[in-house]
Amino acid sequence: MNITELDSLLERLTKSYGIGYSGGVKYVVLDELKRKKISGEISKDGSVYGFLKGIKKTEIMLSAHLDEIGFIVSLIEDNGFIRFRDMDGGDVRILPGQEVIILGSREIKGYIGIKPPHLMSKEEKEKVLPIDKLFIDTGLKPKVVKKLVHIGDVVAFLGKYCKLQNDLRSAKSLDNRASVACSLAIIDELIKLGPPCNIHFVATSQEEFTGLGARIFSYKLPLNYAVVIDVTHGEHPELREEECFPLNKGPVIVRGPTIPQRLFRLLIETAKELEIPYQVEPAPTWTGTDAEAIAFNKEGIPTCVLGIPLRYMHTPVEVVSLKDIERTARLVVNFIKKIA
Repeated sequence: MNITELDSLLERLTKSYGIGYSGGVKYVVLDELKRKKISGEISKDGSVYGFLKGIKKTEIMLSAHLDEIGFIVSLIEDNGFIRFRDMDGGDVRILPGQEVIILGSREIKGYIGIKPPHLMSKEEKEKVLPIDKLFIDTGLKPKVVKKLVHIGDVVAFLGKYCKLQNDLRSAKSLDNRASVACSLAIIDELIKLGPPCNIHFVATSQEEFTGLGARIFSYKLPLNYAVVIDVTHGEHPELREEECFPLNKGPVIVRGPTIPQRLFRLLIETAKELEIPYQVEPAPTWTGTDAEAIAFNKEGIPTCVLGIPLRYMHTPVEVVSLKDIERTARLVVNFIKKIA
């Protein structure tokens, strides 16, 4: 998959929605598998699964979570304004004025409102107001809102896709659609080369909430290894050097107690052989990904983690480099060839 194709795929993924069981991004992934002539299915938990039969019987799970952060409708007021709560780690500081989509009986556009600063007390102006002081305004009449929107409907940031300078792209849900796009690029390349082993592609559900998809599939599949691809924190002026990783400097290889040393060393060896620039992220406890849900399942599944550097995580303007996605895909393809 070339950069142009990757760019187009990433745009389709980020413009779709997927929170919990809701949203249509799973159909975008399923269509992409069908386009590659891979038999795929949407499971009961909302994950998307595809199988690629290889030459050898080594069984590898290629995992990237499909879901994004979002909110849930908690109250519909008589005046039509909608109250909501956080579901998956949203940042209340950035919410006022944001454009959102309510996944109700149909997709409904709205804006997050807040009391005007002219009417705020001095104390209110000097602090971040809690989420219960915010509301969503759809501009629709109250009776229409109550017909189309229900308690428990989910709310997502509006899907936009911005092409920044060179290979940088900005959108909501690049955490973790960047990794889903990377995984599909890996599948694409393995098809061209001839898969060396059996590949179980899983775009997992609910990593941001329960880890449900990763737990289910790592339990039911006969796995020898798993490769988890996720995002990690890109460089930021207020972060220490060890807390973040520059964009356009290649994939981040995670090292910590969850990841077997043999897999970590093989990733490093492969990157050096291919002259792919890489970075190393220490994970002294949990990786913050689906890796633990997989690695600690059944008798234990050897699992490694790669991160794609991403700025402004859990916002509607996340930023990622297409080059980092492509390099990560190339590294994983050759890693799989070695381990098979």
